[in-house]
Amino acid sequence: MKDLTNTSTILVPHDFTEVADNALLHANLLAKVLNKPITITHVVKTDKEKKTAQEKLDAIALKNKLDHNVDTTTSISSGDYLEKIGEIAEIVKATFVVMGTHGVKGIQKLIGSYALKVITNSNVPYVVVQAAPGTHDGFKNIVLPLDFTKESKQKLDWAVYVAELFGSRFHIVADYESDEFTAKALKNNIAYAKSYLSNNNLQYDLYELEKNNQGLTKETIALASKLNADLIVVMTTMDKGISEYVMGSPEQAIIANEAQIPVMCINPIDIMRSKDGLSIANFA
Repeated sequence: MKDLTNTSTILVPHDFTEVADNALLHANLLAKVLNKPITITHVVKTDKEKKTAQEKLDAIALKNKLDHNVDTTTSISSGDYLEKIGEIAEIVKATFVVMGTHGVKGIQKLIGSYALKVITNSNVPYVVVQAAPGTHDGFKNIVLPLDFTKESKQKLDWAVYVAELFGSRFHIVADYESDEFTAKALKNNIAYAKSYLSNNNLQYDLYELEKNNQGLTKETIALASKLNADLIVVMTTMDKGISEYVMGSPEQAIIANEAQIPVMCINPIDIMRSKDGLSIANFA
């Protein structure tokens, strides 16, 4: 299991909406299995807004502590929301950031070109949610899309960590590649994933896509919906321009999936903190 003894809390950005409340409910599940407190944070544009925001945030924190028996503290700061969340995550030594999104309707606000930078603005994994937890068992069934890229393997470490916490089962969706070179790379990634999960005594099912498929994005969402999965784990990367996020891209479909399944976003180690755009690797 990953050693996260140097982390201190689960961070939940809160904008006083229902989806933020849903994120807090998911955070409670993680906090209990990790035996860590929760920090609720809100970012205001000016210092004049701090007092009112602090009162609202304190009320939410108190209710959460009383209702769920999880130590809950607050953090208020002013500035640019897109930049501040990553900074706060580092300051409070967050294990995870659990963030709500309004799905497709609010995609430009929370999962658009700029908000994706929130997710890559720190080394901390983000769990992006829309709905409240379906059960109180946590992330029991995890869907893990896999392509031919080397970065695709990096999410396994975090995925295994979550699986060990909740006793999860993996459902690997392996892409189809017709090119000889990429097909070989994909085959190696599949073998690596199977070995990695087996060595960690974790159960998994493998779904290898046929030639005529709907694409890794749609197939991943379809399988996750069919299985009523609790989590999809994806890797972010940087091979797209800003304009594609504004128009809507595959990673947005994953994160804002209509089944409202939570999505964990892991940043590749070698490209964190870039000023450029990002996407989920080769999910078209």
